[in-house]
Amino acid sequence: MLTDKEIRKLHDGYTEYSQRWDYYHRSYVGGEEYKQGHYLRMYLNESAAPGDQYGQRITNTALQNHVKSVVHIYRSYLFRNYPTRTLGNLINLPEVQAFVTDVDRNGTDFDAFMKSLADNLMVYGGGWIVVDKPSYRAENAQQELELGITAYASMYTPPNVLDWHYEPDISGRNRLVYLKLVEHSGKDRDHIVVWYEDKIERYIVEKTTTDRYANDTYGADSAQTDIVSYGKITGYEEHENPLGYVPAFCVITDPSGHNGIGNSQIADIADTQRSIYNRLSELEQAIRISGHPTLVKTPDTKAAAGAGAIINIPEDLDPGLFPQLLQPAATTVDGIIKAIEMDVDAIDTMSHTKGIRGSVGTPMSGVALQTEMQMLNSRLSDIADVLQEAEYKIWRLWFDWQQIEPDEEFDVNYEKSFDIRDRHSDIELMRKAVELNSDPKFVRAMRKRVAQMLIDDEAELTEVLDGPVVDAGMTHPPVTSHTDLIVHMREMIDAGYTNEQINQLHPELQQLFATPEVATE
Repeated sequence: MLTDKEIRKLHDGYTEYSQRWDYYHRSYVGGEEYKQGHYLRMYLNESAAPGDQYGQRITNTALQNHVKSVVHIYRSYLFRNYPTRTLGNLINLPEVQAFVTDVDRNGTDFDAFMKSLADNLMVYGGGWIVVDKPSYRAENAQQELELGITAYASMYTPPNVLDWHYEPDISGRNRLVYLKLVEHSGKDRDHIVVWYEDKIERYIVEKTTTDRYANDTYGADSAQTDIVSYGKITGYEEHENPLGYVPAFCVITDPSGHNGIGNSQIADIADTQRSIYNRLSELEQAIRISGHPTLVKTPDTKAAAGAGAIINIPEDLDPGLFPQLLQPAATTVDGIIKAIEMDVDAIDTMSHTKGIRGSVGTPMSGVALQTEMQMLNSRLSDIADVLQEAEYKIWRLWFDWQQIEPDEEFDVNYEKSFDIRDRHSDIELMRKAVELNSDPKFVRAMRKRVAQMLIDDEAELTEVLDGPVVDAGMTHPPVTSHTDLIVHMREMIDAGYTNEQINQLHPELQQLFATPEVATE
């Protein structure tokens, strides 16, 4: 059993990365969570100004959430075609079907579960998966059956995994031997689970949460972070680990300096988003001051607000002290807007989504667009590889808990090629090619390419490609003589017609072929 001090112990990597994770999470979620992060730069002496000027700026500044946009674009392409699972001899097992449709006992199917994992990989750079079967908490097998206890998977974000430890085994592979995580977080108590190779410990620990405002790299001048402090242990359970190993693993796309921690895929995008956020605050103030300029006057000068207002000045007022209006020049607003546009373009470049997120009319050559799509395709393929390997590990842990041995047919495949193309540009290119080369065979090939691009249903595509050819430049009158038949068939073959298409257009051929003279020729 851990002591109060050991419960509070955190992994060195957790201490180093916790504020980054909070920053990345708020950058992705946006809304009130982002405002509470206090990511606006505070002006000099702004805190001493009358009223809550800083708080007003936070309220009046909108967030362009580019982080969420990029994460959702990646997810949409990763799961445009859902992964295929070949279950083999497991297909008829009810517990297998139940696991696929409810992987975490909260009604989440496998595809939705893996989508959430993909989001965590983008935002945090990693995520933890634990596969558990609380049968060790049942008194006997009958009670386990009555309660419907089966193995299930749980996903934990890095902020919920407090400590872990790896040890090399005899083969040199790092083996997870210790894992401490927050299984459930309450208002004043947390449920903490500690996994060992031989046992499982569960704790209920009192906690207090305080807000901290500090000068922070990830939150400008006054970042707010929640500091959790654990106190007294109020509950404890201990159970034997029947597997003999810790059924958990960390999924990482870009490893960092710590084993079990990955680098966020949206780190640079979040920083640029914060830059846009601050520029939008400057823009809002510049526009507001332009419409309502600041009046500079002496205390003795009496001025009224509003259109047509009258300003009364003392008769002996020095001309150098006459009231004047201060307002930003129009170039200030234009400069801020151009800076924001530059930041947005930088985000599109970093995420390789300029061809997807780019505004209408964005100049981009075909070669540049193709190169960018290939780079995005490569990044998506890397993430898909990680997701596929993660699902394999989930299934292996689940099989161990359920004591099931799958056959050789069991397989999981994720889409690895993401052909992200601009269909409009491709079709326009084919149209121009047909204008330059009107050869019937070439025209037929181009029409097939267009059909393959526009028709997703395989049965419908097959029907279109194998159906009769409609060629506006060729007529198909009924063939009545063997001479006409030979001439017309040669024309259709040269035009690229198949035998099936020729038979569909000329059903009278069967009768003509039956005559001796036609069959001979």
